[in-house]
This record gives sequence, C-alpha cells and structure tokens, in this order.
Amino acid sequence: MSLDGWDVILWLHLLCMALFVGGQLFIALAVVPVFRAQGGREGPAHEWMVPIARRFGWASLGALAILLATGIAMASHFSLWDETALNVKLGLVGVAIGLTAVHVFGAKGSNHALQALILLDSLAIVLVATAL
Repeated sequence: MSLDGWDVILWLHLLCMALFVGGQLFIALAVVPVFRAQGGREGPAHEWMVPIARRFGWASLGALAILLATGIAMASHFSLWDETALNVKLGLVGVAIGLTAVHVFGAKGSNHALQALILLDSLAIVLVATAL
C-alpha cells in the first residue's frame, strides 16, 4: 500500500469530520438524554455537562478549522471548484459556520432547536460529500 500526501490530507479531513459530526451524534443521542434524566440544569448532571460541552465545543472548532483548510487544499489540488456537489457542500458549510457562530457567540444557554439544526446541516454535508 502506498500513501501520498493527499491521502494523509484526506484522512485528516475525514477524521475531523468524524469528530465534528460523530461528537454531535454522541452528545445528542447519549449525553443529553442522560443529562435530562438526571434533572438537567437543576440536577447533579449539570456539573459534568458544562465541561463536556465546552471541551467538545473547542474540539469541534479545531476540527472545523482543519476541515476548512484541508477541504480548500483538496478542492484546489483536484480542481473541484466547478463541481455542483462541492458548491452545494460549501453552501451547507457556510450554514454550519453561521449556525455554530450563533450558537457559540449569540445564544444564551443551550438552544435545542439551534443544536438540532447544526446536526442536521452537518449530516447533510456528509451526504452531499459522498457525491464528490
């Protein structure tokens, strides 16, 4: 098996996508239900939920930065800028960045509708990316 630098860049891109989307799924499907079952903000789970959410938030922002850098590099190297799927994906990425910025900087506390929109948008990005 022979790997070149672009294989490594693709691997890094996919790893960061897995962290970004997989983390959202894990939090939505496993962590949040336990948090709610233990009383939410009023219960003992609040002490561990806040640090988990903050840590994941920083990891997500780092993954998003790497996704942008590796995605731009691959689109340029493989001349994908005119591909319809890439343009749709970029539009969805723009939506994800905007929603994430509102979530991080604008929303006070947890906003379940906003979090759900970010997750759905992220899943749509993965779906569209399969066409590339």
